[in-house]
Amino acid sequence: MKILLTDPHLKGGGQVRYVENLAQRLVAMGHEVVIGCKPGSVLVERARIAKCRSRDQFAFRGGLRPVVWWRDLRESMQFLREFNPDVIHVSGSQDHWTLALANRMMGRPYCLVRTRHNTYPVHDGISNRILNRDWTDYQIVVCDVVRQTLARQRAFDAARMCSIHNGVDAALYAPDAASRARVRREFGYADDHIVCGIAARLTPAKGHSFLLRACAALAPDFPQIRVLILGQGEKEGELKRLAAETGISAVTTFAGFRDDMQACVQALDIGVQPSIDCDTSSFSLKEQMAAQKPVVASDYGGLTEIVTDGEEGLVVPAGTVDPLVRALRNLIEDPDRRAAMGAAGRARVLREFTVDVFASRTVEAYHRAMTIHTARQHT
Repeated sequence: MKILLTDPHLKGGGQVRYVENLAQRLVAMGHEVVIGCKPGSVLVERARIAKCRSRDQFAFRGGLRPVVWWRDLRESMQFLREFNPDVIHVSGSQDHWTLALANRMMGRPYCLVRTRHNTYPVHDGISNRILNRDWTDYQIVVCDVVRQTLARQRAFDAARMCSIHNGVDAALYAPDAASRARVRREFGYADDHIVCGIAARLTPAKGHSFLLRACAALAPDFPQIRVLILGQGEKEGELKRLAAETGISAVTTFAGFRDDMQACVQALDIGVQPSIDCDTSSFSLKEQMAAQKPVVASDYGGLTEIVTDGEEGLVVPAGTVDPLVRALRNLIEDPDRRAAMGAAGRARVLREFTVDVFASRTVEAYHRAMTIHTARQHT
C-alpha cells in the first residue's frame, strides 16, 4: 500500500513515537510511506531513520487563520494528486481537518483514517459530526476505554472504530544485566537499593507528586529506597521543592531527558505510572514491562488494559497516596513477587504490545477502512 502518515507536532512525545514506530514497521513490511509534517519537525529526521520520505510543507495550525488554511489545503491537494495514497492516516486535530477537507474538496477519492491518542473530550457539535462521520472512513483508538466513550457519542460511528494499543520494541528493552550495572553505577545506586522509577514528562497529568509523597512515607521503614525520575517538563522546579519538603531529596534523582532510555529503565526495581490525566496507551509502562520490571499503575484511562492487578503489577486508584504506599511496600518486601510480576509483564508485552503486533493490527484496520471507503463511495 501507499500510506500518508501525518502529525502536527514539532517535538517528540508519545504521538510522534507512534508515527515513527508505525512508519518503520510499515516500510519493513514493504509498504510505501510518506510522513507529512511541519517544517522543522523532528519527524523529518524520524522519516529518514524509518527509510521513508517526508513532506514538511504543512503548517497544521489551529485557530482562525484563513490564509494559512488555504495554503495547507492547496499543498494537501497537490501532494495527494502526486502521491495517490491508498490510505491517509492522520494523528491530530489540525492535520485531520486539513486532510479531510482537502479530500472532500477533491470528491473524497482517498480512504481517511484517524488515530485518537488521548482522553480529551470531543464535542458532539455538527462540525465534529461532519468531520468524523461524513469525511472520515475509520477511527483507530489507542485503548478500549476511550473507544467505548467515543462510540456512545453522536459525532462517531461505533461500527467504524477499533482499538489498537501502541507497540514497543521488546528486543530493545529486553533485560540487560550489563546495562543495569552500568546505569546504576552512574546514578550511584548500590546493589541493595530498591529503585522506584517513573519515565514521563514532568507535568501534573503524570502524577509524579504522588510517587514522591508515597516514597517519603516509606523512607523511614526502607532506607534503601531510591527514586529515579526520567524526563523533563514545566513542573521540575515544583517537584524538586516537594522532594525537599518531604525529606527525600537525597534519595531522589532527577535525570532529565535521556536518549538511552532503554538502558535507564534497566536500573529500576519497580516501575511506577501514577497518572491522573491523559494516559491511554503508555509507552513507558510497556517498556518497563518489556524490561521485566514489576509495575505499579493508577487505574486512569487505558493503563488497566496494559497491566492486570496482581499479575504484571499492582493497580491503585488514581490521585491517591496511601494505596500507592501499600502497593510499593508490598513489592519492596517481596523480591520473589517482583520477579514473578516482571516475568509476567514481559510475557504480556511479547503477546500483545510489540511494534510488530501493533503494525500488523494497523494494517488490518487499513484494509477494513478501505473496504468501508469503497462501499461509502457507492452510496
